[in-house]
Amino acid sequence: MGSYSYCASSKQLVSWYSGSTNLELDANLEPTAADHGDVLYNIGKSETVGRFMVAARDISPGEVIFTDQPAVIGPDNSALPMCLVCWRKIMSYYTCPGCGWPLCGEKCRDTKSHQRECSFFQERGKKVEISGFGKPNRIYDAVLPLRILLLKLSDPRVYRLVCLLMDHHEDQSNSQKKRFQVISDLIRNSWGFNRDFSNSEVKHVLGILSVNSFVVHDGAEDGMDLIGLYPWTSLMSHACIPNVKIITRDDFSYVCEATVPIAAGSEIVTSYHHYYFHLFGTMYRRGDINNTWSFDCVCSRCKDSTEQGTFVSGVNCDACKYSYLLPTQPLQYNSDWSCLDCNHTLPGQVISERLDKLELEIESVPKNEPERLENLLRRMRYVLHENHYLITDTKRKLIDIYGHKPGFELEKLSKEILEKKIDYCDHLLSLASRLSPGQSEMKGYLLWERHGCTLRLAQWDWIRMKCTTIQYVNSLQAVCASLREIISILGPIRVDSVEGGNGVKVGEEDDLYLHLHFEGRKGEKPFAVQCSAKHALEEIEKQLETLEKQTLYRDTAITLRQSRTETRFNRRSIAL
Repeated sequence: MGSYSYCASSKQLVSWYSGSTNLELDANLEPTAADHGDVLYNIGKSETVGRFMVAARDISPGEVIFTDQPAVIGPDNSALPMCLVCWRKIMSYYTCPGCGWPLCGEKCRDTKSHQRECSFFQERGKKVEISGFGKPNRIYDAVLPLRILLLKLSDPRVYRLVCLLMDHHEDQSNSQKKRFQVISDLIRNSWGFNRDFSNSEVKHVLGILSVNSFVVHDGAEDGMDLIGLYPWTSLMSHACIPNVKIITRDDFSYVCEATVPIAAGSEIVTSYHHYYFHLFGTMYRRGDINNTWSFDCVCSRCKDSTEQGTFVSGVNCDACKYSYLLPTQPLQYNSDWSCLDCNHTLPGQVISERLDKLELEIESVPKNEPERLENLLRRMRYVLHENHYLITDTKRKLIDIYGHKPGFELEKLSKEILEKKIDYCDHLLSLASRLSPGQSEMKGYLLWERHGCTLRLAQWDWIRMKCTTIQYVNSLQAVCASLREIISILGPIRVDSVEGGNGVKVGEEDDLYLHLHFEGRKGEKPFAVQCSAKHALEEIEKQLETLEKQTLYRDTAITLRQSRTETRFNRRSIAL
């Protein structure tokens, strides 16, 4: 991990978010990187993607390119009724007497953030009316756009920067336009903001959010996700092989860190997808991007039918029984698929139907029946490339079951299952090295899942005297090295660290958000994994210290005799 080069101090961030209301525009009336602070990027612009980031100099892996604060945070679409301060699910009926929003109670009502928002409703003599709890409520779709619009009144500088982002209005569907109009009517007419914001202004903000917002928290259940808008982060373009990772700190601020070397003048790109998607095939990824963000990705990976030689979309050829079918025109959704060797060709629709059928089978398997997923894996190997995303995603599901789900806790797993999980992690790590390179979050997640099995197998061998104490010590040292790498990947900058202490804190409201930093639908959060990894490292280091003392004064002849027999116990399962 390289040294950190902070690009925006807490004072610079405060200056941006609460300083002058004017942007330092260049001759073309464009914002410049200098507005952001001492950052490692410059801003470019094109007709197709709008503004984008390029490296101002050569950037090394681990360097922080910039930091960013959210302009706003709010519920995702179709959210369950939740407290708009601490984001907990609302189970009882307490409403703010000033604005009518359901909240957890007086503690959330009295926060500065809510009091500011509440005052806007009180000034207009309006109250929100929420009925029906425990089910999705479309009124919450208007929270995030309203918070963006209120920046016009409370922080014009940030509002102006946000409004420079692209809204892709030309790509909006009729249903999307109707939905935008419903939200606009709610904000302007029902909530009394018609004199503050025009109809076109509200729709422009909704378009910006549909293209530029980021998921900052995946809730523990559907309808509890949170999304945010980060003005500077939104300048980065999407690519399916990113060269940076975004670290979310405890106060929801972002840190953009390089994962691979980035040459001066090269574009700085991120992936809009959760890292699970990095191993998915092009047709799947591009379809989801188009559906979610209303644009078609044309990055180098999407243009390459082999996807960097990984064949994660490869389908076994029925004709020659040897090679693989791949899309002939990967940027076309209806492309034909052709064999690389025998030129056997099938319509894209036929391939889609096959994959859809397999996907339905995978998704129908309950989480407590991994043996059914194992059976599906064996079947799919006869029809798909070994790296196909349906195979790797099934392995990812098994990784998430083994060691976590009831009945499959780590201490209950057989030696065979432990070794199998390690094999699955190794397979996905090999693909991640190409498709999510460097110290990526995917790598951290897979190393964490792998380490528990590695430690368990080492303990299994040592307890049963199938390895020497010195071999066991070596295994523990390798586990410690892996844990240190996990910690450096998933949490190098936290608010409880020296570096994280430089970030802008929420202060009195910090404890309201602690529950968000642990479990979500997509598994443990990086913060929770980092805490667990630190604790595991401390425990193993204590054990190592004891064992090393025990072996320190052993007779040299015994040590030499043990070293000659080490190959007998050189187990694949503990090699990192």
